[in-house]
Amino acid sequence: MNEQTVTDIIKIIKENCALDDDVTFDSKFFELSIDSLSFISVIVEIEECFGIDCGDGLVMSEYETVGDLIKFSEEKINEKNEG
Repeated sequence: MNEQTVTDIIKIIKENCALDDDVTFDSKFFELSIDSLSFISVIVEIEECFGIDCGDGLVMSEYETVGDLIKFSEEKINEKNEG
């Protein structure tokens, strides 16, 4: 796992969701009180930052933790780099 990617995505989550709380790989979205609109903002920012397409069917409930979203994003980044 790329530590810079982890750091960048956590920063995106904190900035887009106006979180002062500590956000870690294991943080649960529910416990961070992130709503679906904020989640979409995070996805859009991740897509722009990394030049990837996460698809239109992303649903927040499919990702329990920040780590789940990071893993998904890294898969998309790897697909982009391989193609």
